[in-house]
Amino acid sequence: MTVGSIFAGNTPGHVYVNETAGIQTAVSFFSHRLFLAGGGENTAVHDQLKQFLVNTVIPTTKTYGKEAVIIHPTPDWTPHLPHILADFAPIEAMRLYYRLDARQYTRQPHLPNGYELRPVDDALLADATITNLNYVTDEMMSERPSLADFLEKGFGFAAIHQNEVVGWCMSEYNTGSRCELGIETAEAHRRKGLAMGMGTAVIRHALTSGIHDIGWTCWQKNYPSRATAEKLGFTCIQELPVRIIVFEDN
Repeated sequence: MTVGSIFAGNTPGHVYVNETAGIQTAVSFFSHRLFLAGGGENTAVHDQLKQFLVNTVIPTTKTYGKEAVIIHPTPDWTPHLPHILADFAPIEAMRLYYRLDARQYTRQPHLPNGYELRPVDDALLADATITNLNYVTDEMMSERPSLADFLEKGFGFAAIHQNEVVGWCMSEYNTGSRCELGIETAEAHRRKGLAMGMGTAVIRHALTSGIHDIGWTCWQKNYPSRATAEKLGFTCIQELPVRIIVFEDN
């Protein structure tokens, strides 16, 4: 959904298009994620992409504090990637895309004793009794230009334990009736059902906002994330091969 959100003006990314002799290539870039469409046999474009990685993508990604670039190619690009990425020693990996039609969703959110669900809103951010708020605000800024922009266009819930934020689940790339979910629980509080409670709360809130088509992406080897998605009712509908360029200076 990232590319659709960029086109809709909801995510501050960049789109580049090259059209030569009827061959069109589109490159979308946001934070540490590069999306390639088209491709074909235009080696001039491939060479330009190499320079784009060196001069723009990698430096920009580092300004976001990221340690790697994730490249999402369409199938047309795949045979050309060994040449394009030869100087970068990319790692091959698989992302999974899950989807949920939440219109018949009836589950209610629940957290274990000692934990509280709170919406990610102005009241939470202004609550001086809450600690570890940066755990929430860092994620709010991960695909939004400001906290205010997230509060205007996104939504989420945080898990609170003894006045400390120990988990969050937030909407991402909200576009029309669609969004994706991002979720994380602090390591000391995992395997207690917090992800289920937070995820359910965000799904229920999405329905009140006119959103029912909800996505979830994770690494193929992230078995806890896959299990949580499936418990929440998501179905894996697509495997997405990616390439990862890890920066040598990390």
